[in-house]
Amino acid sequence: MRWLLAAVTSGALALFSTYWDDSLHTDVGRDTFWSAPHVLLYGSILVTLGALARWAWPHARRQGVTSVLRDPVLRGAVVSGAAVGVAAPADAAWHTAFGRDAVLWSPPHLLAIVATMALTVALLRAVVQEGGGRLAVTAAESLVLGAALVPVMEYDSDVPQFSALWYLPVVSVGVTLAVVVIRRFDRRPGAVFGGALLVTAARLLTVGFLALLGHSTPIVPPVLLVAAAVDLVHLWRPSPWWSAVIAPVAVHATYVPLLPVVPHGTAVSTDQVAPSLLLALAGSALMVLASEGVPRVWRRGVQATAVTSALLLALPLLTATRALAHDPGQGTDVGKARWTAFVGEHDVDVTLTTDDPALRPVELVARRAGEKATGRITPTADGAERGWIRLHAEGRWFLYATFKDARDRTAESWVAVQQGSGRNVSETRPVYLPPAQTYGVGRTAATVVLYGMAAAILVTVARSGRRVQQPRQS
Repeated sequence: MRWLLAAVTSGALALFSTYWDDSLHTDVGRDTFWSAPHVLLYGSILVTLGALARWAWPHARRQGVTSVLRDPVLRGAVVSGAAVGVAAPADAAWHTAFGRDAVLWSPPHLLAIVATMALTVALLRAVVQEGGGRLAVTAAESLVLGAALVPVMEYDSDVPQFSALWYLPVVSVGVTLAVVVIRRFDRRPGAVFGGALLVTAARLLTVGFLALLGHSTPIVPPVLLVAAAVDLVHLWRPSPWWSAVIAPVAVHATYVPLLPVVPHGTAVSTDQVAPSLLLALAGSALMVLASEGVPRVWRRGVQATAVTSALLLALPLLTATRALAHDPGQGTDVGKARWTAFVGEHDVDVTLTTDDPALRPVELVARRAGEKATGRITPTADGAERGWIRLHAEGRWFLYATFKDARDRTAESWVAVQQGSGRNVSETRPVYLPPAQTYGVGRTAATVVLYGMAAAILVTVARSGRRVQQPRQS
């Protein structure tokens, strides 16, 4: 059991370092591989995999290596570890073939997120199977719920790359999956609430740590209220299909009024609430369907409906325009730009100076959540460049200045601003050549393969443990 507890602890550190890394990217930009959050992230994942392997080895040696494939707990541990191992080289190969890609929902990144989710479920299953105590099981459950919230990390930090319409449906699907998995392995009343309590505590600690460092902070998600709602309904209606209804409704009832009033919350507009809820209900129903299956008499009709719904939900993601609003993958530095800006209620006044007179600003653009605003930029008598731009939506925007260098190459620099903050921004940021991006048949094929792998792993996670064995004695 001690090896499993070590794996759970290092898994919690990995989740924390993910938010630390995201915060650093928002405030500073692309950092080195050896930055503190990177070292903690990859080190924690290695420790988690190593501790899980050390726990599994005596069982595999005693039962025989081939028996691992017959033992559902050991098989889940091996498959999840392999999925995490595949995600890293897949990400490296993607960047080598198609250029840098800092979009959280890009195929290799989504594969890594789903693989991490599979790893947390394998840990929970192993802890339960080994007869872990109440605290150990609850800690493992909090990892499952915490991993299910990682896909909305950028929304939680007010750096969305896509429309806010997708925020709460993704939260709802993740919460529904976590609820189904947790209840499958832990039938105690209040099991989901216990995991949500630890997730809330961990997020509070994360916010406090990042605030002490002076970095941007994510929100503390109201999953505690969502968990209370689904646990209460579970006492009345234990069918997992009720989770597909209660989770989306509870997510919208708690998130929608909270997001506009908390720092760095990505608000969902009034006109988006109804379609968001419908998408959430459809996505959560598909997740429960993947997890529980359907009676044979309904199978053909439900399968056809499920495939159609899945394609409709996937179409906007597959056809989405390029997301450039958050750390687009900075390239080779060619100079420095001094940004001085006053951020008013809607307008931003910008003054730009560079350390290289050959760098000429030609365009000022602001981007957020798939939206784009353009502004003017003109030279002044003192050698600086003055610009003005109007932001038409609340939240954090990323201002980009595009330059031409002495060789007429396009370069850019960016800085983040909070609309309506009434603050002065003064920062020196790199001017860099944007990395080349490759699009075509090869990228499309790789997208289909990686998204397909992520979907297959997700369905496997949802269906894992449908016949749970009795716990071993620790």
